[in-house]
Amino acid sequence: MLNIGIEKDHQFVYEATSFWGHALWPSPTLTPAKVVLDSMGSIESEKKCDPINGGCLFREDSYDPSARIRRGRFYIASGQQPAEWYVQVHPASPGESREAGREGVIKKRLDTYYGSPLQNLIPKDQAGQPLVILGFQNRFTIWTIINVEAISTGEDLVTLKARTSLGILPQIDETKILKKYRAAVLEALDHFTDEARRSAPVSVIDRARDAVSQMLLAKYKATPDDAKDLGPLTKRLQDDGLVIAESASKIIARLHARAKPVEKTKRKMRPIREQDAELAIQCVGTVLCEFGWADWP
Repeated sequence: MLNIGIEKDHQFVYEATSFWGHALWPSPTLTPAKVVLDSMGSIESEKKCDPINGGCLFREDSYDPSARIRRGRFYIASGQQPAEWYVQVHPASPGESREAGREGVIKKRLDTYYGSPLQNLIPKDQAGQPLVILGFQNRFTIWTIINVEAISTGEDLVTLKARTSLGILPQIDETKILKKYRAAVLEALDHFTDEARRSAPVSVIDRARDAVSQMLLAKYKATPDDAKDLGPLTKRLQDDGLVIAESASKIIARLHARAKPVEKTKRKMRPIREQDAELAIQCVGTVLCEFGWADWP
């Protein structure tokens, strides 16, 4: 299994099976990574990329922006950092040849990450679908694992797919929302998009229901008493000929009910998955468009 080393000063990247390495040039894209489970509730990325505390990196081998599919390998830091390597002269720094011996190698201290099978990165003793968080702090994206292949180096080549509707809503025309309810609707949509970017599928569906509920209250100028039972408001959509909005609202309501542990056990329903959250995201956008409050760009 391969290891990679990173020289801090120039961000040069090297590869080796032990500590005798060669340069990777052009340097590959290395992204801080974290593997979590969709059952873990609120999802957080790594606070920083730190080899001393066992940081993890995703090495991107290919990326298809139209399909939003990435393929690559995972590496994890361990042991004393930085480690001592013997490496060939880097192509971007030919002046290093003056330091090289007859074998053409020089000694460097590199932050070292070791190739890791995906299975070793998945949280143990917990159920759920693994998700990959790429990036750190508040600059990250969420990816679903769709395939894992063992390759000749002994590493796992992992194929990732982005959430297809990652927090994307149609362009909202705020003036179309009744002023009395505008702030509440926009706040609910803000919470929803924030969850869609950061959270597990169940949390995304919860916020989708909250957003559509607030939209229904605004659509029909509902009173606090109306808010106690949203069923009649949903039926009014059908009465007004907004059948698509009604169907989208009911889908979110059914997904929300399915996410409840009692309902899931009682009715033997399948678990909520990433694709269900993506459907809920699309349904929120559809309701906005059907109300005439937004349109897809």
